[in-house]
Amino acid sequence: MLQYLARFLFVLSDSKKKLLFFTGAAIVASFLEATGIGMVGPFIAVATNPNALQPGSSLANIITFFGGAHLLLTPEGRLKVLPIVGGAVVLVFYIKSFLSFYVQKYIFQFGFAQRSRLFSRLLSAYSRAPYTYHLNHNSSELVQNMVNETEQFSHQVLMPVLFVFSNSLLVIAVLSLLVLTNALALIVVLGIFGVTFLLFQRFKNRISHWGQEKAESFASSIRIINHALGGLKEVRVIGCESYFEQQAAEEARRYAVSGASYIAFSNLPRYAIEAFMVTFLVGFTFAYLMFNKGADGLSSILGIFAMASIRMLPAVSMVVSSISSLRYASHCLDKMYMDLKDLEKILPQAERLKLEENTVYGAARRTLPFSNEILVDHVAYRYPTANDPSLKGVTLKLKKGQSIGLIGRSGAGKTTLVDVLLGLLTPEGGDILVDGKSIYDQEIRAWQNMIGYVPQNIFLTDDTLERNIALGVPDHLIDPERMAQAVKAAQLGDMVQMLPQGIKTVLGERGTRLSGGQRQRVGIARVLYHDREILVLDEATAALDNETEVLISDAVKALGGTKTLIIIAHRLSTIEHCDCIYMMERGQVVKSGTYEEVVLGMQAPEPAHT
Repeated sequence: MLQYLARFLFVLSDSKKKLLFFTGAAIVASFLEATGIGMVGPFIAVATNPNALQPGSSLANIITFFGGAHLLLTPEGRLKVLPIVGGAVVLVFYIKSFLSFYVQKYIFQFGFAQRSRLFSRLLSAYSRAPYTYHLNHNSSELVQNMVNETEQFSHQVLMPVLFVFSNSLLVIAVLSLLVLTNALALIVVLGIFGVTFLLFQRFKNRISHWGQEKAESFASSIRIINHALGGLKEVRVIGCESYFEQQAAEEARRYAVSGASYIAFSNLPRYAIEAFMVTFLVGFTFAYLMFNKGADGLSSILGIFAMASIRMLPAVSMVVSSISSLRYASHCLDKMYMDLKDLEKILPQAERLKLEENTVYGAARRTLPFSNEILVDHVAYRYPTANDPSLKGVTLKLKKGQSIGLIGRSGAGKTTLVDVLLGLLTPEGGDILVDGKSIYDQEIRAWQNMIGYVPQNIFLTDDTLERNIALGVPDHLIDPERMAQAVKAAQLGDMVQMLPQGIKTVLGERGTRLSGGQRQRVGIARVLYHDREILVLDEATAALDNETEVLISDAVKALGGTKTLIIIAHRLSTIEHCDCIYMMERGQVVKSGTYEEVVLGMQAPEPAHT
């Protein structure tokens, strides 16, 4: 339990300080609850028998303390005490009810606020985690953590912990009152609660299993949905819809069984306690009459115990139900704890505590001084799970305003080199120098602010063309003049005129309304709008037809001299205009020179030997 609490407080982070006020309010509310219930017995005793208000009794001492001793001297005076006591009982219960409502409201507000905060915290951490972290984690798992696990933590860990605390205080306060009222009855009540907790302990492992089953089935369902809808075209053509449907149906069945089992069990303690309490009241009444030879004092004792039962029944039920919820969500807490621990190890403190101030749409982005050349100096890299290095001392130079092409077979190391250049991977050896200064001597963000990236598959959001080009920039900060220049330079003008709402047209999910060539030109327009000095084109024309490739190539050639270009080529014709070509094999540069020296020389037939 201590480990559970430690992990719970770690996930809460700094928010746990906000619970101090809640703790104080819960303590006061529990005290008022016990006080109000304790006043019910004397009120019933005075109402049924005014002569019961004798000097020396607890109520008489309280009245005397407040200066009402003269009321106890005559029957008429004792009758006047009744409305005073009744009014005090009503006042205490009104104050208690208001405070209890406020405590409950605070629990819900705090719980939902923490879900929102944890969601933002995870999104920020995932988006800033090293690229290698994402290579080793399925995106559906990360989506589940942000969407489902944060909600489950809020509803089935955080709120139940607070409800256990507040209701436990209430139960302790009421039990303390019952000790003063009748010790024998208290022992019986504790026996009833003991049986209930033993019933819960009997099922605790099964509850944890149900929670794990639900979490695993939910994660699998997200993965299946991503597979079925993400590859809808291929799935439809192959005709394997039923394959994914059967998988989804099985996971839905697991989710339903685990969820229904837990909810059904969570209601069991309430019914059990209710039956036990009724049994106790009836049994205690008979026992009291048998051993005390009369009913004197029975009404006040039963009044207190009846009120105590009314309040303790939901409180104890809530405690047992909340503990069941904590067991059920233990898998969720462990997952959140381990994930945040892992992210804490790999993310710098500044990244964890606040968002990056140097955003693409804020004040001027900080970049590195670049007026001469970029030198990739003997860069080496090995993936964490790989045996062999992907890059082995790669060296290349790039003058400002020049363009270079990277060619080589699949697996030669081109994409790994580009990922290093993009700042996504940190080399194990070597360095990248801009005008003689290492990009790793300062914040890597300053280097990344200089780079624009155009991949083979352009990422497009289900939003307008304008927002896709100015990706990440709020509407009120979008520069119309810069937008027009980017559209023109990327040769998107004709396409914009054909769209129904022009640049305000929604492109559909993943840009389904655009052709492959149009999506590539949107990618080029994006890096031009963000005004990056260095453009990296990662096989940007590999999947296009010849005619569309020519259009894209023309758009790229138009940037020559104004932008510094690094082009990974699948088709050799796309790098014909480059100033220098680098050929890679097995993580090394094996040849470099002009297009004629590298490409045409590679294609020329060898002279016949005589």
